[in-house]
Amino acid sequence: MNERLSEKNRSHPFKLPSKEKSFVSYNFLDALFKVMDQIDYRALPAQSSQGIMKIAFQNWLSFFASMKDYRKHPGKYKGKPNVPGYAHSKVKEVVFSNQDCVIKEQKYLKLPKTKLQLNIGKLGCTGGQLKQVRVVPSHGRYVVEMVFSYPIEKKEAAKENALAIDLGIENLATIVTTTGSKPMLVKGKMIKAMNQYYNKMKAHYIGILRQGKKPCEGTHTSSRLERLHLKRHHRIKDLFHKVSRHIVKMAVEQQIGTIVIG
Repeated sequence: MNERLSEKNRSHPFKLPSKEKSFVSYNFLDALFKVMDQIDYRALPAQSSQGIMKIAFQNWLSFFASMKDYRKHPGKYKGKPNVPGYAHSKVKEVVFSNQDCVIKEQKYLKLPKTKLQLNIGKLGCTGGQLKQVRVVPSHGRYVVEMVFSYPIEKKEAAKENALAIDLGIENLATIVTTTGSKPMLVKGKMIKAMNQYYNKMKAHYIGILRQGKKPCEGTHTSSRLERLHLKRHHRIKDLFHKVSRHIVKMAVEQQIGTIVIG
């Protein structure tokens, strides 16, 4: 027993890069940043920093794998794989785990690194377990997204009953089923009208903003443009959710087990 414990607690030294493996491991980077007390690494909770590092590490692994395959089979690619680039945006999505965030009094979301609490209302009373919190920059503001886990309630449906959806522009969706119900059309005129108004107003605001300026001069966005983007996003998202909910409801009522989109 003592031998097993000693083997478990024994340190495992990191290996230096070699020709076979020309880059350091994720564990080495994580340990190095902790020892260095790296400012950016310590600015976020440990799990969030580790998650960001894992994504960057995976991007580099994919690049090296692509380069290795590119040298052997260049005909499979349209061009040479590019090195992972830096994020040019000043704001970036941040992901917190349920170890960093907690819901207090079934009403307030406590975020790490601050004493402020976010009032989430009825969302705190849900029976699900909080798994993840995402802070996403969107159209000049930040959106807090919470991911909960719920037990799945399985319902039996006949797999031989199918529903086919053909997506388009004039008709947003053409729906046909094998259960004998009448085909259904979802008109796309409302979406087209939204996009036409959006493109017209966007061109108008950009024309005012960029008047008399060279391509590299001045700003390329404004508060009016951000409000326009956000309004279009909300209206289209609302419409798509209503359409998808209606389709799923129809499939459940007719006990359809297969949905085909194409």
